[in-house]
Amino acid sequence: MLSSLPFDDGVGNKEREEAVGCVPPEKNLSREMALVTNVCDYEELAKQKLPKMVFDFYAAGAEDQWTLRENSEAFSRILFQPRVLVDVSCINMSTSVLGYNISMPIMIAPTALHKLAHPEGSGRFIWNAGELATARAAATAETIMTLSSGSSCSIEEVNLAGPGIRFFQLSVLHYSLRFFTFPLQDLFSLTSYQRLVQIYKDRNLVQQLIQRAEKAGYKAIVLTVDAPWLGRREADVKNRFTLPQNVMLKTFEGMDQGKIDKTNGSGLAAYIASQIDRSFSWKDIKWLQTVTSLPVLVKGIITAQDTRIAIECGAAGIIMSNHGGRQLDYLPATISCLEEVVREANGRVPVFIDGGFRRGTDVFKALALGASGVFIGRPVLFSLAVDGEVGVRKVLQMLSDELELTMALSGCTSLSEITRKHVLTDSDRIRRSRGKSIKNPQFLLPVQEYKKGTSTDKIPEPWPLLLSKEEMALVTNVCEYEELAKQKLPKMVYDFYAAGAEDQWTLRENSEAFSRILFQPRVLVDVSCIDMSTSILGYNISMPIMIAPTALHKLAHPEGRFIWNAGELATARAAAAAKTIMTLSSWSSCSIEEVNLAGPGIRFFQLSIYKDRNLVQQLIQRAEKAGYKAIVLTVDAPWLGRREADVKNRFTLPRNVMLKTFEGLDQGKIDKTNGSGLAAYVASQIDRSFSWKDIKWLQTVTSLPVLVKGIITAQDTRIAIECGVAGIIMSNHGGRQLDYLPATISCLEEVVREANGRVPVFIDSGFRRGTDVFKALALGASGVFIGRPVLFSLAVDGEAGVRNALRMLRDELEITMALSGCTSVKEITRGHVVTESDRIRLLRSKQHQRRRRRRRGQKHQKGKTSALPAIARSLKMVVLQPDPFLSELTSMYERSTEKGSVWVTMKRSSMKCQARLKKMVAKGEAVELRCLVRATDGKKNICTSLSAKEYLKFQASYATVLKAHMHALKKRERKDKKKAAEVEKIPEKAPKKQKKAPSSKKSAGSKS
Repeated sequence: MLSSLPFDDGVGNKEREEAVGCVPPEKNLSREMALVTNVCDYEELAKQKLPKMVFDFYAAGAEDQWTLRENSEAFSRILFQPRVLVDVSCINMSTSVLGYNISMPIMIAPTALHKLAHPEGSGRFIWNAGELATARAAATAETIMTLSSGSSCSIEEVNLAGPGIRFFQLSVLHYSLRFFTFPLQDLFSLTSYQRLVQIYKDRNLVQQLIQRAEKAGYKAIVLTVDAPWLGRREADVKNRFTLPQNVMLKTFEGMDQGKIDKTNGSGLAAYIASQIDRSFSWKDIKWLQTVTSLPVLVKGIITAQDTRIAIECGAAGIIMSNHGGRQLDYLPATISCLEEVVREANGRVPVFIDGGFRRGTDVFKALALGASGVFIGRPVLFSLAVDGEVGVRKVLQMLSDELELTMALSGCTSLSEITRKHVLTDSDRIRRSRGKSIKNPQFLLPVQEYKKGTSTDKIPEPWPLLLSKEEMALVTNVCEYEELAKQKLPKMVYDFYAAGAEDQWTLRENSEAFSRILFQPRVLVDVSCIDMSTSILGYNISMPIMIAPTALHKLAHPEGRFIWNAGELATARAAAAAKTIMTLSSWSSCSIEEVNLAGPGIRFFQLSIYKDRNLVQQLIQRAEKAGYKAIVLTVDAPWLGRREADVKNRFTLPRNVMLKTFEGLDQGKIDKTNGSGLAAYVASQIDRSFSWKDIKWLQTVTSLPVLVKGIITAQDTRIAIECGVAGIIMSNHGGRQLDYLPATISCLEEVVREANGRVPVFIDSGFRRGTDVFKALALGASGVFIGRPVLFSLAVDGEAGVRNALRMLRDELEITMALSGCTSVKEITRGHVVTESDRIRLLRSKQHQRRRRRRRGQKHQKGKTSALPAIARSLKMVVLQPDPFLSELTSMYERSTEKGSVWVTMKRSSMKCQARLKKMVAKGEAVELRCLVRATDGKKNICTSLSAKEYLKFQASYATVLKAHMHALKKRERKDKKKAAEVEKIPEKAPKKQKKAPSSKKSAGSKS
């Protein structure tokens, strides 16, 4: 045991054993493991299970850990631009890496010491511990595993774990240690370190490792180049990281390199300092290629310069990596550098990437930016710690499922269809705004935690009673309804309504984006009468606020005291009372006919396309017969978004609620599953092959106008209009489908610009205030749809709640219009709001005006003699061909300058030309300048060419005498003209009458 070690820091034997992993803590995580819905959940569970020293070794980064955090946060600044109505019934994620086919572009990165996470013993099988379990999981997933040279299983053991494609990671170069004895007289002349060991490069050891990997069937060598020194990992220093007795670097079994000794600091740092060759450089790559026939991939590059050198050295591929933030802190995130490296590689070698990948959406973003594949590290270690081989399989499966879902919702059926146009980066936003980067706020809110003890398979019946009148009187805005609904509804129901997809970034951004749009109101306008009425598809409504299609209203307001006023029936009555439009969902808990009987009103019907086209046609016919005025086709949900709250809650329907539109059919039931019942329902019922070409079929089976809901890009807007749709409803499904989509309000102007008035553009997602509605109208929307506010107000106070929510939004919009100086919806214009792009353009305009004023001030300074006169400020650079008369004209120019008989004129240009000229002179580059030189006769202009140095030399000397010689120049010109006139016997004023002097005069002028 470690108690026998001659090192004592006051820690007991049991504590020390647990600290180094000899005694894994006994924790039953079976319940928590059943609720794991993403790879991030495994990290939390691993933190509970692993000893602190081991968890810190895996999880911690270098120094301040800024790069560690930035690796993940950088993905939130890359948004999606999906394409809709693409046949996504079949998604192919397979790809080829170095000629080897794998099932998905997600591979396992080299990580050390897997047995610390999943050791032998404790009921486990020896043949399935550590890297062996990881290798089996990778083989099952049909992907690549990269074995670290710092592994706790040997090269040969991992090979025997089963078939699979594996790479071998090689640290730069290893040293070998040998002990020497010294003569007594030399012993005291050596340092304490030299007395013990002498270090020399052992290239044979490296060669042996490569030969063992080749013999074991490994397919490539991954050379790590960013770790000649170990980063300062302070957690390892504090924990005094070392290896327990049952774990070693198995690749070096029987050698000194296989042990990590205990020190007062990090044992791993001491090991690296003593073993790794810090002199290894690019020139040694050639030697490495001479000792192996395997392709060599270079891991640890994040710059274009090193990419170019690596390709020149013959590398077979690049793996972009910042070592997971464990080496040099304050490196940029790898995803931020990806485009630069891909651009430099230019298709000559494949570019792979690791660092911060936790979602399938992250993988998609990397592929869109040019990566050929992605490597993951920590997710494998944490899942291995929690559930061994099964955990690693689950992680790979979850990432694969998320990537598949992202591809489907982005309109890509294969990896080759993923293009740069599918994502929007900071640089894209800079180019669009022609200004500084617009960074979206960073949200680090975790996914809502599962509350222990909450039943997920039964919904309490009956619902709690409605709030008292006193409590209802305190509700002043629609956001307060959400807080009240959270208290009232069962957790499963509230999560179904409120939660978003995956990290819920888009859900939050939908609301936050409005805070970045400001008002520009007009004052002293007669606002005694405000008219908010408008027309939608020819139907007059009282305000441009309508009710979006939302499913299963009876979960919020089930049948109780009044059957005729439950669920969608209450919503329909409230909409009719507010004289606005309600859109009924296909997944409503009241049928099409029941809602129609609730009373008069303008209603649209939302349609999801089922695999059974006859069923779809029947739904349309029922809607037409019931008097619905339009069909709203949802196009952004061929797959259901990954709503993790529903998965954890095992969402299903209670006995008293069903999809009433499909009553009596299989489509009306949502069965209970181990995950989300709704996700299973969508997968089995919705037609994923429906595409733009099927819009024509839809128009043949209905005479109603068709509005397309779910578009956020200009490209899809153009296609939709070409297909003959009657209108567009911009939507990202309330952040419930594809996460990291931009807020709809951020994309509104782009879509409106593309529509160009040909069809009306409506919008939903994130509207909680009348001010939000005004902003959308100012940016070009024809109307706004609201969803969650209706559900939450319905849950709190039934029909009265929905009426109150609509009234509050109406009142807020009315006040906003009045305070902005608008008396009708038509008067709301783009000039009433200021967006971020406007502020950037305004800033750039002000900077330009300041530069212009500065230039004018320099020109008109009084009482000051500038070292650079107007000639320097009025420089115009023109690149000329070499002039054969350059030397002659230059010499004449110089002689004339000395006599003061030369006149130079130049046209004005910008200050940029002057700055460019000075830089070129400083670099010694020859720049040709066009100067108009007037000869002594004052008539002929000679075009000469001067270099930049000659020009600057001339202006420095000529500027000081220009003003003093002005009078002398004019006087001398008059004298020369007199002499010329006397010689030719022509009156003095004759040359002034003739614009072109005869040739004899030219010669006379040249003689003078």
